[in-house]
Parts: sequence; structure tokens; C-alpha cells
Amino acid sequence: MISLHWCKWSLLGLLILQPLWFIVLSPPEALPQYFVLAVTCLPLLLLLPGCWRLKTRSLVIAGSLLIVYFSIGVMEAWASSADVLPGTIQAILCVAFFMGLATIRRAPASSD
Repeated sequence: MISLHWCKWSLLGLLILQPLWFIVLSPPEALPQYFVLAVTCLPLLLLLPGCWRLKTRSLVIAGSLLIVYFSIGVMEAWASSADVLPGTIQAILCVAFFMGLATIRRAPASSD
């Protein structure tokens, strides 16, 4: 059963994947590792506390940001033979987040 908890676990998975990808699996050649890790991990780290508590605003902001991560994952999986596995995993984790995000229900409007 899909639930909102998929969001926090997939975000945590993405946060674990980024250092694994850019330190172990495919280190960047043109940019310093610390710069790449800062750019990829800091946005996820900033959103993690709110998403972990399942705050709707944080989840929606994270969903908007994960569109970029999804695009990068698909692009890397498609274009680079060395990054097929991490790119695919990143895209799958983003889709899991979106599926969890789809379970958010709006509060009923108050009739004043």
C-alpha cells in the first residue's frame, strides 16, 4: 500500500545515494568532489527534517526539487554507460517519492 511514508524513506535513500554515487561509483572528473556533494546533498539535507515529520509544505517543496533530481537521474542513465545503475536508482527513488506525495489529501474547505 502506498503511503506518505514512502516520501521520507525515498528522500533518505536519495541522500545516501548521492555520496555513494559521487565518491565510490563514479567520481566527478571536472569538478571537485566536495562541490558536487554540496550541490547534490545540501538541498536534500535542508528538506529532510520537515519531510521526516511529514510536513505538507516541506513535502511539496521537496517534490518540486526532486523533479530536477529525476531529470538528472534519467539523463545520466540514458547518456552515460558508467552511470546507468545510480541514475536508474535515483529516478526510481524520485518516482517513489512522487507516488507517496500523491497520497496527500487537501483539507476540506471551511464553509463560512
